[in-house]
Amino acid sequence: MKLRHLMTAVLGGVVLSCQGPAAVLAQEAAASGNAAANPHAAITETHRVRALDTLDRRLAHYVMHERTPAIRARLAGRRAAYLELTDPEAFRQAINADLLAASGDKHLQVWIEPRSRDDVIAEGPPPTMEQMGAEEARNGFGVREARVLEGAVGYLDLAYFSGHPDAGAAIDAALAKLAGSRALILDLRRNGGGGEAALKRLMGHLAPEPMRLEDIVMRRCAPDPADPEGCIQDGSRDAQERYADAVAAPAFPTQPVYVLTSRDSFSAAEAVAYGLQATGRAVVIGEVTGGGANPSMTMDLGPWFTIVMPFGEARHPATGTNWEGVGVRPDVAVPADRALEEALRRVARRSGTGSSR
Repeated sequence: MKLRHLMTAVLGGVVLSCQGPAAVLAQEAAASGNAAANPHAAITETHRVRALDTLDRRLAHYVMHERTPAIRARLAGRRAAYLELTDPEAFRQAINADLLAASGDKHLQVWIEPRSRDDVIAEGPPPTMEQMGAEEARNGFGVREARVLEGAVGYLDLAYFSGHPDAGAAIDAALAKLAGSRALILDLRRNGGGGEAALKRLMGHLAPEPMRLEDIVMRRCAPDPADPEGCIQDGSRDAQERYADAVAAPAFPTQPVYVLTSRDSFSAAEAVAYGLQATGRAVVIGEVTGGGANPSMTMDLGPWFTIVMPFGEARHPATGTNWEGVGVRPDVAVPADRALEEALRRVARRSGTGSSR
C-alpha cells in the first residue's frame, strides 16, 4: 500500500476524510514507477468473490441505513455480471456505478490497492508518524502555492487538506506569506478533499473567533456478535459539534474572501466552500462542486480491495443541511478556468466602489 493512501486513512480524521478516490488512485499510480508492470494480474476470481461478500457485510456500517437494502439488492442482482469481469478495474467500475445508482452517495466507492495488503503486512509494520510527516512535508502539506498577486491580493492554492498534525503549522506559514493582503482568493478548483487538521486551521484564520463548522451526525453502530465485519444499528444517533481552530492572530479575520471551485472540488474542499458561503463569510466563484458531504473511513474488502464507507452525515448549523449529492452552488457561476479572473475583477470593483460582492 502506498504511503499516500495509508495516510489518507490514518490521518484524515473523522470529518470528510476521503480525498476523491480518482485523485488518490492517480497519485498512487504516478508514484509506482518501480512497481511491477501489472501487479493487479495477481487478482483472482477468489479475490473478487471475497470482495463482494465482504462488501455486503460492511454495508451494515453505512450511515444511510435506510438505503442499504436497495444497495444490497442491486449488488446481488448484478453479482454474476461482476464476476464475469476479469479485469479488476472494470470490476471496480461496474460495482461503483451500481453503488452510486443505488445510493446517490459519491463517497461510497471501491478502490483497488496498488499492491496486495498481504504483501504489505509481510514487509513489516506500517509507516511511523514521522515517516508520514516527512512524506506530507514533501507534498507541502497540501499547499500548492501561496503568493501575493498584483494589487495586494493574497492567493492560496491548496491541492488537498492534510490530516497530519503538522499541517496546521504549514497553513500558518502559508498565510504568513500573505500578511497584509487586502483580500484572499482561496483556490480549491483542484482540491479533492482530505483531512481535518489543515481544514480547521485554515478556517480559524478566516474569522475573528473560531467558526462553528458542520456538525457530524453519526448512527450508533454496535458490534455484531455474529459478524466481526458488520455491526448492528439501532436507529439512534449522536451529534458532534465541531469548530475551527482558535488562532491567536488570524490572517484574514475580516478581509474579503473569494473561494474558487470546479466540478472536481470534492469532500473537504466542499466543506470549506459551503461553510464560508453559508455564514456569509466568502463569495464562491466557479462551478458546482462534486457533491460529497458524508464523512467517511476506509475498510478492507480482502487483500486487494477497499471500500470508502460513509459513517456520518454533515449538517451545517446555518442551513440544517449539506451539499451531499447536489454540490456547493457558486454565488457567481463561471467556468472554472475563468474563476480567478472573475475573483480579481470583483476585488478591484470592491476597492473602487465599496461593494462587498
